[in-house]
Amino acid sequence: MKNVPKSLPAIAMMSLTAAATSLLIQACGGGAVAQTTDNQDAIEGVWDSTVVLKDCATGAVFDTLKVATIVHHGGGLTSDDSSPPSSRGVAFGNWKHGTADSYTFSLRFMRFDTDGSLAGSLLAQRSLTLAATGDSVSGTLAAQVLAVDGSVLQSICGSETGARVH
Repeated sequence: MKNVPKSLPAIAMMSLTAAATSLLIQACGGGAVAQTTDNQDAIEGVWDSTVVLKDCATGAVFDTLKVATIVHHGGGLTSDDSSPPSSRGVAFGNWKHGTADSYTFSLRFMRFDTDGSLAGSLLAQRSLTLAATGDSVSGTLAAQVLAVDGSVLQSICGSETGARVH
């Protein structure tokens, strides 16, 4: 009984620490609960995708890219792909939840010539469907390659399949 009074403050401190840690993990989005598609934020997270790019006029495939996208809470997104980093910047944009399991990503990145000067930009719309498991997406892409003055140089179409990074 002599040790009981001394151990009560220690137990209280451990309980308080455990509770605070649990709250912090939940506040930061932690936890091992799988996301479901009935939540409009189910798309949030990090995604690895393969994007097949085609000339919209001819349907000819001209490139296949590996794409990494971070879908941020609140509607923002950041994306990068396997193009040479000297040819383009990181893409920034936003996402919106459509109906059911559909999402639209709108993004833009700057393009650069081989000498490093600004060549224009690329605007893209990605329309994706989230699988019922919440671990994969598939969809289409429509993009416009723009000159520095904003004129359209090329229209690009494509398809995308991706998986959530765990």
